[in-house]
Amino acid sequence: MQKLKIRVREDLKGNMPLWHFLESLPAAFEHIGTEIHRGRNVLKIIDAKGLGLDVSQIMVKRYHGLFWFQKLDYTYFRTPKCRNAFDNTAELRRRGFEAAKEIALVEVWNHGLYQYGYFVSEVAVGARLDDLVLTLQESGRKDEVDGLIHQFAGHLKSLHEHGIFFNDMNCGNVICRQDEPNGQWRFCFVDTNRAKMMAPDQPLDLKVVLKDILLMNPKIGTVELFQEEYLKQRGLYTPQLASEVREIQRTRYEKKKHRLKKFFKRYKKKYYQWLGN
Repeated sequence: MQKLKIRVREDLKGNMPLWHFLESLPAAFEHIGTEIHRGRNVLKIIDAKGLGLDVSQIMVKRYHGLFWFQKLDYTYFRTPKCRNAFDNTAELRRRGFEAAKEIALVEVWNHGLYQYGYFVSEVAVGARLDDLVLTLQESGRKDEVDGLIHQFAGHLKSLHEHGIFFNDMNCGNVICRQDEPNGQWRFCFVDTNRAKMMAPDQPLDLKVVLKDILLMNPKIGTVELFQEEYLKQRGLYTPQLASEVREIQRTRYEKKKHRLKKFFKRYKKKYYQWLGN
């Protein structure tokens, strides 16, 4: 028998239109909103009119596609991703960082086993970090690219100094917008379910957070600039260490590209057919 477990942000607990919407999500999700991504997970932007919220649109991410052994794993041993996303987003904001504000989560259970879940948040306003860098590069605005990278390296340094290891840092998870009139960049994090929250007053060692500085897609040509800038702002820069980090980046990217190419070539069609059933 299907059972829903719902959590909403503290200030929204009395919002009955929102509760009704959340209760209807498993049945209605496929028929509402504008789909912006479909893979193992599905991401939609949905009109928030009538939900008693002070935003016009919301983002809903459905985590789906668990095998039977994964259902056992998430039931007894691991925290569902939608719950991690909700809690990590709230903690990021408590520590003074911007994230797409959490609204609610919905967990779907059946016969005592976790099946899948939804994470509902506000919509992050701005451009993806990689899209923004490419746009600036194509316009020949090198100084602005350098400034953006400098500011984001400092922002990530601050994140690590506050005990936060994002653990899934990539350009698509960083949304940028520029403040007027001072031109400073603001960075909003999305897709926070893998983040690790350590003691807020304990800076994290480079070995712990190394994965976070391997975020830049090599195609946009700012990898070395970003990594060197981060190391300099941490007071760790040496030509040898920068070279070692570049080699780790290169090896990691090539291995990932090979694995993904092999997987998608052999299994993509059948895998997504299975997810749709």
